[in-house]
Formats: sequence, C-alpha cells, structure tokens
Amino acid sequence: MKVVGIILEANPFHLGHLYFINQVKKIHQPDYLIAITTTSFSMRGDVSILDKFTKTKILLDNNVDLVIELPFSMAVQSADFFASNSLKILQNFNITDLVFGSEYENLDLYHKLYHYLKSVKIDHNLQKKYSKKQLLNIALEDSHFTKDEIEIINKPNFTLGFQYLKTILDNEYTISYHLIKRIKNNYHDLIPTNNIASATSIRNLFRQNQDVSCYIPYSSNQLVNLDYSFNNLMTIIKYVYTTNDVINYTYFGKNEGINQYIINNGNFKSTFDDLIDSLKNKKYSSSLIKRVILHTLLKTKNSLHSYNYLRLLGANQKGFSYINTLPKNLKEMIFSNPNEIKQNKNQNLISLVNTELNATKLYANITNNYDLFLNEFKLPIRKED
Repeated sequence: MKVVGIILEANPFHLGHLYFINQVKKIHQPDYLIAITTTSFSMRGDVSILDKFTKTKILLDNNVDLVIELPFSMAVQSADFFASNSLKILQNFNITDLVFGSEYENLDLYHKLYHYLKSVKIDHNLQKKYSKKQLLNIALEDSHFTKDEIEIINKPNFTLGFQYLKTILDNEYTISYHLIKRIKNNYHDLIPTNNIASATSIRNLFRQNQDVSCYIPYSSNQLVNLDYSFNNLMTIIKYVYTTNDVINYTYFGKNEGINQYIINNGNFKSTFDDLIDSLKNKKYSSSLIKRVILHTLLKTKNSLHSYNYLRLLGANQKGFSYINTLPKNLKEMIFSNPNEIKQNKNQNLISLVNTELNATKLYANITNNYDLFLNEFKLPIRKED
C-alpha cells in the first residue's frame, strides 16, 4: 500500500497546486493521498487568504483523500520546525512516501548539502548575531558549492524541501521522499506570466482588486479581503504593543528582547506592512517579526510540542476507509471535534487545541466572519463520492 503525504499551505490553493497533485497521482500512483495544511495563519505569519474550512473543502474537491491540520502553534514557525512538526504528524499517519515541490530537478544537491552541513560546526556566538538563513550562507561561503548551487539553495521551496529531507534522515523515518519540479512562476514572483502563478503573485493581484479567477480552480469569492483583515489585525497589535511598556512574554525564548525591540522601534502609526518594514533588519526577518507578534497576541506557550496532535479536518470515503486500516492505538489518537479530547491527560495536546481555537477566533474577528468559529465543532468535513 502506497500512502503519499504532501505538505501544503494553499495560501491560496491555485493551478500550480493542482498541477502538483496531478503529477503526484500520475507519477507515484498512491493508494491514498494525505495533505497536511496550515490553518488561519501561514508559516511566515501572514493572514491566510482562505479560511481553513474552505481550504479543506477545496483540497478534497481536488483529489486529496485526507486533510490533516497543522495547528497554529506548530505551523507559525521557522522552516526547520515547520518541516519537523509536519512530518512527525504525517509519520503518525503512516505515510510511506513524501512528495514536495522544488525549483531543482533532482535530489543530488539536497544530499550534497545535507552531508556537508553534518560536517560543519557553527560558532555559538554567530548564532546570537545572525538569522538561520545568514548562518547557512556563512557556512557555504568557504565551501565547494558553486555560485549557481548556492543560489538554488537559497530559493524558498528548496529551503523547505531540504528541511523535509533533513527531518526524515535525522529521525531515520521509513519514508521515501521525491520531488516534483516547480514550473512556470517562482515563489516570489509578483506578476504572473501564465495561468500557473505563484501564491505570492495571486495575493498581490487580489490586494490590487485584480481578477484572479484564471489562476484558481474555484470562485475567487471564497478569498478573504486581506487589506481589511490586516487593518483589523493592526488595530489589535497597536492596542497590545502601545498600551504595554513592557511585554515579558515571547514564544521565541532565544529572542527574549524582541518584543521590547518591537515596542521601542515599531511604526504603529500606519499600516501592518509599514510596521513590519520599520522592524525588519539583518537579525530579524519580516517573517520572524510577524510570527513573534502573532504568538504574543495568542500567548502561545513556550516549547509547545505534541506530536500526538492528529486532527482530521476532512476526508472523502476513501480517506475514511484508510483510517480504518490504521492500528487501534493510532485511531484512538485521531480527533476532529475539540470536545473529543477534553478528558485527555496530555496537557500539551489540550494547550495546542486551545491555541488553535483562539487563532480561529482571532481570524474570525479580523475577517469579520464571526460564524467561522462554530465550524470548529462541526468537523470533519465529509466529501461524498
């Protein structure tokens, strides 16, 4: 039995994702296809342009059999933690294969980088001064990698794909891994040149009130008004950060002074984008700043990890039949409705669920969709054949 896992933000789901899924089906011919997805906020700390319930329905409509939740606390993280958290959940669902997209055509460069970094020691003092991406490039400066290879290594899909591979190899998971080359537009492209466009360019066009219907296989009416949402989010951020002289709390323990830095240096007089621009620097990327702010708003607990978080967002009949093939102990850990784990003794699991519910409440408030939270207690979404 071949059970293929894919990891998607689908922010938004677009024709490139559909191409990717069709290629997975064509090349790898899985018996079951499982997708794990982020929810109300992205890995980089952005508001999702699709709410998680709509996203789940779209994935099921586009040939995914099972949709699993990567909750806020485990998703709004740097690439290494994002990859590790995703794969540990998928490992619990007994996937046999992982397929991911990449700008590169084969796995040789991934393996070359993995074995090289195993042999390199990073100065502990440098870790205090530089971001993870900067540390990687410092390690590559005196290496035998070519300029072209380093350029590829720095591309976002390669970066994330490398973390998937690293997680599998470091943990000795019995998961085969494969890549499918990204076609047409690149991740950061702002202007589409064809109907397979990057998610970044689709969000950019949508914020400019442009028609994006030719880039997505569903109605654009399902997309969230991002400017409206970011403006509402900014109001909440402004209140929290300007009414507190000190915020001792931060999710990122190694950056204990970052909230004080935000209070002292942030431009709270304008837009959310202006605030982030006023704070990003060589040490703190825009993604890190956004993640810290969101974790602060939701008061996420430090070191909150529970790989028994097996939440089913939705499935088709085939997906439900796969769950029935799992061992009894695994089936007992899978839940959909938060009420199912009220009596659970795993406090980390309960905290993860509560933070996820609060993230949905925050998302519902900033998107002005107050009924959204009720859907948390109506899961899983079922797609009939």
